[in-house]
Amino acid sequence: MDFKITKEFKIGVWAVLVIAATFFGVNYLKGINVFNPTNYYCLKFSRINGLVETNPVNVKGYKVGFVQDIIYDYDDPSKEVVVILQVDEDMKIPVGSRAGLVSGLLGGATIELFMDTTAGVKNYYEVGDTLPSYIDDGVMNALSSELMPRIQSIIPQLDSLMASLQVIANDKAIEKSLANIQTITTNLKGTTHKLDNMMGNDVPTLLNNANALVTKFDKVGEGLAKVDFNKTVNQLNTTLASVQKITDKVNKGEGTLGLLLTDQSLYNNINTTVGSANSLLVDLKSNPKRYVQFSLINRNKEEKEASKE
Repeated sequence: MDFKITKEFKIGVWAVLVIAATFFGVNYLKGINVFNPTNYYCLKFSRINGLVETNPVNVKGYKVGFVQDIIYDYDDPSKEVVVILQVDEDMKIPVGSRAGLVSGLLGGATIELFMDTTAGVKNYYEVGDTLPSYIDDGVMNALSSELMPRIQSIIPQLDSLMASLQVIANDKAIEKSLANIQTITTNLKGTTHKLDNMMGNDVPTLLNNANALVTKFDKVGEGLAKVDFNKTVNQLNTTLASVQKITDKVNKGEGTLGLLLTDQSLYNNINTTVGSANSLLVDLKSNPKRYVQFSLINRNKEEKEASKE
């Protein structure tokens, strides 16, 4: 008998494969390894603070399982909420250990197992046992007990600050200041534009001129390097020595200049001569005819003597 694979059979096989892939994929995204053998334990809480299925179960921060199920009794709300944990099969929980419901700062919660590490412990909870549990609000308690009173005390100060800011915002002087700031900003923008133009046009020209000037200084330096400064200094020293000798002679009264500076009688005679010359010039200006007649008489006498000869 020949077995013929029908189209409906193929569709059924594909549907099963898709369902299986979806099941394993969803569990994988939840962090559940369906191929890993596990054990389960129960917890009871009066509230669960946002705990949901697939939330991690940790020991010292290391994930050893997850929350498999959360059971709430709708018929009797007074009963505690039952939380089913699924942990690794190799995970043995010593008797005396506890499970804490730890709330996160930004919401959510995790189950933290605190193992009893007493030496010599050989008894362990059986699979399916209900573990001792407690609620650890942790950071949330600190926020409510310490930070909230501080926040409440700050709120009135914030209100006062907001009122002061409102008064300042309505002040016309602030508007004028803002207008002035706007004007200053505009001016700075214009100045910046001018500086940009200067940096693009004037500064390169200045740099070129500076380079040319440096080149000239280099040439001057090369010329100065060729000058024999020792010879020039020696000549200057010789000249200064000659001037010193002349100065010494003048101070000693040697030579005409020395006599003129040191001989008091010569100085007096020169003053007398200058004074007589001044008097003669004054008299000449006052009585020019007198000197003209003397000049003519002398001239006539010279001509007669010349004719006799």
